[in-house]
Amino acid sequence: MSRSMSERLRRRLRARLATPRRVFITPGGDEFGAWCQARPGTAVELVVSARALHEMVVEPGLPLPDLDAVQAYAQQQFAHYFGAAAQRFAIAPWRVGESAGASALHGLDLAALGAQAAAVGVRIAAVRPAWAAWLATLPAAVRAASGRCVWQEAQTAVVIQLDQGRVVGVQSRRVQALADLGGEPLLALGTPDDSGLPQPGPAMPQPDFLPRSGRSALAWPLAATGALVLATAAWGAVDSHRALGVAQAARDRVVALRPAVARPAPRREAPAASPNRSALEARALLAMPWEPVLTRVETAGADAKAIAWLGLDASAGRGELRLEGLTPDKLLALQLAEQLGTTPGWRQVVLSRFSAAEAGLAGQRFEINARVPTGDAP
Repeated sequence: MSRSMSERLRRRLRARLATPRRVFITPGGDEFGAWCQARPGTAVELVVSARALHEMVVEPGLPLPDLDAVQAYAQQQFAHYFGAAAQRFAIAPWRVGESAGASALHGLDLAALGAQAAAVGVRIAAVRPAWAAWLATLPAAVRAASGRCVWQEAQTAVVIQLDQGRVVGVQSRRVQALADLGGEPLLALGTPDDSGLPQPGPAMPQPDFLPRSGRSALAWPLAATGALVLATAAWGAVDSHRALGVAQAARDRVVALRPAVARPAPRREAPAASPNRSALEARALLAMPWEPVLTRVETAGADAKAIAWLGLDASAGRGELRLEGLTPDKLLALQLAEQLGTTPGWRQVVLSRFSAAEAGLAGQRFEINARVPTGDAP
C-alpha cells in the first residue's frame, strides 16, 4: 500500500476523532474548497446561509408521526410552491415535541461539497441551517419565552416565532431593514458574525441535510478506518521484514561466491531474529474488538452531552486505551470516567490529566486511561 494511500487513511482517522469546527457557507459554497485544503484531516459542521434555504412549519394536528413522514410531506409542499425545481432540493426535517417543520436546500450541491472534503480527508459532521445552529446557542430564558427571534443576513431575515419555548413559525423574508418586520419586539437578533456553543434549555429544531442513519455515527466508520490504517501498518511491517530477509539471503550468496581463501573462519550461528514487534502489534490491534470498544466510547460521550472527543491511542499488546477529550466542566470528565469504569471488561479506568485547552477551543483538555479487552480475551 503506497505512502499516499496510508496518509489518506490516517487523515480520515484523525477526522473521525476531531471536534467539528463551524463554517458558514453561502450559496454556491465557493469558500469551502479553500477551507478544506488548508485543514486536511479535520471535521466540520457546515452552517448554511439563509439565502440558500427555503423554510416551512407543519400545520398543527397533521398525522406525521416521525421524521420520514415530515420529510415526505415537506417534499410535497415544496413541489407545490416551487414546481419541478423542488425535485433537486435536499430536505432536512425536524420535530420538537408537537412542532415540526423542514428546511429545503436549493443553493448548494451537497455532493460537490462532499467530494471537496473527501479529497483531503475532511469529515462533514453536519449540514445545518445557520438560524437553527444559532438558535441553540441562545440562553435558556430566551428560548423559553414567547416572541420572535430573528436571524439576519443583509436583506434576508429568518423570523422564528416562539410560544413558551415551542417553535411555531419559521419564515424567510426579504427586508431592507429590521423595521420592515414590524410587530412585537425581538427576543434576540443573530448574524453570521455570531458564534457559540449550544446552551442548556428548551430543545430547538436541529435539521440536518446529511442522510439519517440508524447505526452509530462514529463507531463503525471509525472502526473500519482504524482497521485500514492498522492494516497499512501491518503491511509495511511485514514488507520491511521480507526486505530484511531478502537482504540477508543476498549477503549469504555473496559470501558463498567468494574464493575459499577469502572466507572468514566459521562463526557460531546467531540466534534466529525475533519476530518484528511492529508487525505483531499491528496484528494485535487488528484483532481487537473495535466495534464494542468504540461504540462504548461514543455512547458514554453522548451521555455526557458536552464532551468532545479529540483523540484515541491503543496498545493491543498491553490492552491499554488512552482517550483525550474536551470538557467545559471537570465534574463531567470525572463522571465519564466512572461510567466507563462500569463497562464489562474495562479495568483501571483513571482520569489521569487535566490541562487548559489550546487557543480556539473552549473548556479543558482531559485524558482517561483504561485497560480494555483484546482480541485474545475470552
